[in-house]
Amino acid sequence: MQFKPETASERLLPEQWADLSRGDAVWIHEEGWGYDAGKVDEVSRHHELLWIELVGRGRRLICGGDPVQVWARG
Repeated sequence: MQFKPETASERLLPEQWADLSRGDAVWIHEEGWGYDAGKVDEVSRHHELLWIELVGRGRRLICGGDPVQVWARG
């Protein structure tokens, strides 16, 4: 999906990721790829790292320095 979904309610900066919990629904946006729906699988409380289970694409590690955006689904 190339356009921002209506349910992408708030962009979450890497320093906010520690506030997420397992099972939280998110959108992941990657330039040139678009938006993917996912759910938080694991959250690092000490580093800017997230494991996301992407719908239909499997599990992916997202790091704070990666060229992606994490959006809350609401």
